[in-house]
Amino acid sequence: MPINSIQRFFDEITRGNSSLTRKTLLNMALRVACVVLISALVSYFHVMSNLELQTKAQLEKYIIERGKRESNIFILAQDDLTLLKEQLLQSLQQTKSEGNKKELLKFYRWNDGTIRSLPQNQPTSKFDANKYATTYIGRNVKLTTQLKQRLFIVNQLISSFGLAWSNRFINTYYLASENAIVIYWKGIPWSLRAKSNLYLLNEEFFRVSIPENNPSRRTAWTGVYADLGLNNSMVTAITPVDDENGKFIGVLGHDITLTDLIKNTINEHLPGTYNLIFRDDGHLIAHPEFMDKIQNSEGQLTIDELNNSHLSQIFKLVKQNQDTGIIENNQDQEYLAVTKIQGPDWYLVTVYPKSLLSGFAFDTVKFTFFTGLIALVVEIYLLASVLHSSVAVPLNQLIDITHQIATGDFDIDIDANRQDEIGQLTAAFNIMAIQIRTSFSDLEQINSELEQRIEERTIELQNVLRDLQQTQGQMLQSEKMSALGQMVAGIAHEINNPVSFIHGNLSHIEQYTCDLLQLIQVYQEYYPQPPLGLQQTLEAIDFEFLSQDIYETIKSMKVGTNRIRDIVKSLRSFSRLDEAECKKVDIHEGIDDTLLILQHRLSQTSTQPAITIVKEYGQLPLVECYAGQLNQVFMNLLSNAIDALNEVTTTTPTIWISTHITNNNWVQISIADNGIGMTDETRARLFDPFFTTKEPGKGTGLGLSISYQIVVETHHGQLICDSSYGTGTKFIIKIPVKNNS
Repeated sequence: MPINSIQRFFDEITRGNSSLTRKTLLNMALRVACVVLISALVSYFHVMSNLELQTKAQLEKYIIERGKRESNIFILAQDDLTLLKEQLLQSLQQTKSEGNKKELLKFYRWNDGTIRSLPQNQPTSKFDANKYATTYIGRNVKLTTQLKQRLFIVNQLISSFGLAWSNRFINTYYLASENAIVIYWKGIPWSLRAKSNLYLLNEEFFRVSIPENNPSRRTAWTGVYADLGLNNSMVTAITPVDDENGKFIGVLGHDITLTDLIKNTINEHLPGTYNLIFRDDGHLIAHPEFMDKIQNSEGQLTIDELNNSHLSQIFKLVKQNQDTGIIENNQDQEYLAVTKIQGPDWYLVTVYPKSLLSGFAFDTVKFTFFTGLIALVVEIYLLASVLHSSVAVPLNQLIDITHQIATGDFDIDIDANRQDEIGQLTAAFNIMAIQIRTSFSDLEQINSELEQRIEERTIELQNVLRDLQQTQGQMLQSEKMSALGQMVAGIAHEINNPVSFIHGNLSHIEQYTCDLLQLIQVYQEYYPQPPLGLQQTLEAIDFEFLSQDIYETIKSMKVGTNRIRDIVKSLRSFSRLDEAECKKVDIHEGIDDTLLILQHRLSQTSTQPAITIVKEYGQLPLVECYAGQLNQVFMNLLSNAIDALNEVTTTTPTIWISTHITNNNWVQISIADNGIGMTDETRARLFDPFFTTKEPGKGTGLGLSISYQIVVETHHGQLICDSSYGTGTKFIIKIPVKNNS
């Protein structure tokens, strides 16, 4: 097919997103692409599986061989010390059987109290440290014949064996349990340079071999330490020595430098991997990233001190598995090849990232993927050449006709002479176009009428629903407030009668008391010396104090009855909630009555401080309004302010109430608090019926909605909320002085 024909074909099939030929090509392309992708994925996982098996096997073989190689020096040290121990015990037994006839070694006591291998006044260069071992005996050590004999035998063995082993180990020594040491250190007369106060029995290389710390009596290993003289890390192999009676008589030891081991661990590794060594207790011995820290800590750095999650995960997995071999670290996508260095039983770990395998597998799979893409392009090309002549051209003609009908032009002319499915579709399309043309106008008319009826009905239902919700809320609140008003009025009436009776009689009691006291004073004037019994009675009742305090008592009773009468008056005034008559009332009196009823919520409690009320009343005329309903608004707004202040912690919770008259003869009442305020979303729905931010059971969501209706609809006023989150809330009530309803 010519290139320009293919170009025209693609132009035609891309004219619409729902083209059949476009869908066919896309479906075929997607299916073939899925096959190619699945093949590539299968190849990738197959290659990865084989690589993982091969890599694990090779890695396990590598780590085992590496562990054996690094263990050689430690195994050799154990074997050397075992051989030296056998020779020492054999020589001691032989000496005992021969009757102690061997020549004893010469020792020299120095001025510092120690005993050494050379006189103090001779230079250490006189001693041949390349050939012989040196001896040091600490202060206060009793040099018995038995100790001399043992040190002589040890000196001979250490000198001969130490020289032979000096090419592998820097020293060989024997430390007696009496604090005496025989050491061969090629070219270094160690004992002649030792400090006078040297006490070797406290050192780790001695303590690890005493019976209570080493009951198995096998070769033990110290921790890693830094030798300041050699400037490298070392570890000591220690073999305990017990005589034929089982008595602990000393230890044999090798100091082993770790320079080669650490160097091999850091530098010799597989490409892309790295090695590390750590002890069973978590002390880090070698790691390519932390060698400076390890050296600065003198071998005492632990994995926990580094706070390295990756290294901690490696240590955790190795400790959990215990066995040597390959451990998979899925968290960090890597393999851990683990073995133990025999002797000190250190863990040698090779970290092998899985990305090394995936990279190789990805390169292998790319060939399969690109081969499949080439096959996909060839298949799409062949399919496109077939679809162009058989499907694309006739379908594009139908698409053009469809667009024509969509614009309202039903005068179409389609060739329906084809005998295939497209020809049948063309004929059916002609019939459909005629039917659409005849019914289109009817459908438009019916649709227009139906839309109009639906819109009208929807508006009616919305109005009915809104009125129903408002009526329901008003009925519930009205019944509630009516019952509350009746109850308050009844209680006020019942309290008022006995309080009025008590208050009215207090003036008589005060007058009677004055008369009685005056009578007693007259008696005292005429009878200044009363009988003994009467005088005792006067003293017992403290008549002088009683005559003074009784006036204060009556005064307090008057104050209390006046307080009760004020409360009763406020309750009776507030109980006018069900009155429908519009009267002229004092707005300040309604606010004060409401505050008096809410006084118990304003007082200090164990959990909340007292709420301060700040009144800024202006000069207001009597306002013509529905007093009971307006009191209900005051109650709702003040209760909400108290609730808001109880929800926050503030040192001075305050409510400000101010009133004044505006220029247009309206009364403005402001109620503000310093609570937490409200968000824009809450303020937008504040006056919606049944909307509340309180917990279930603590609010109906009707208080502010009904308050809004009372102010706006009943009194033709305004109820405005000014609040933002964090700055408190302020409600402003505006009503005309004269009600025009």
